[in-house]
Amino acid sequence: MTIASETAPRRGLTGGKVALMLVAFFLTITAVDIVMITSAIDSQTGLVVEHSYERGLTFNDLLAREARQAQLGWKLRVAVAGGRLTVVVDDAQGQPVAAERIGLRLVRTSDIRLDRVLETTSAGDGRFVADLAGAEPGLWQAAITVYRGEDRFDRLETVVIP
Repeated sequence: MTIASETAPRRGLTGGKVALMLVAFFLTITAVDIVMITSAIDSQTGLVVEHSYERGLTFNDLLAREARQAQLGWKLRVAVAGGRLTVVVDDAQGQPVAAERIGLRLVRTSDIRLDRVLETTSAGDGRFVADLAGAEPGLWQAAITVYRGEDRFDRLETVVIP
């Protein structure tokens, strides 16, 4: 046996190759983690509940207001067409509610900076109309508050603006 045959390079899986694969694996995981963390930090809009402690203290008031609202039996119909948002308010018997005014706010759940308050005009028979000029297309929540005397009716409706 000669010395040359004993020092021939080994083929196949060696310790150096295993170490290199292990290092490459962890570098890949680290790179993916960095991308995911950066994406999460950049996409955070900062949506939080303001004054959460105070809101918790008034939870029973909220339940009482919802019970009064359920007794009213009002129903809302919301439609988007022709660049306008229409809200129709009916009572439990399907008759139009003679509401004094409604408050209308468009809420973008993904970005609080896009929220906007819309001016509404009464079109009679419990119908109110708001112009959607300037509102970005997509999925929105319409926070609607109907006022009639001492009665107040709040509803959150999902709308799609084309």
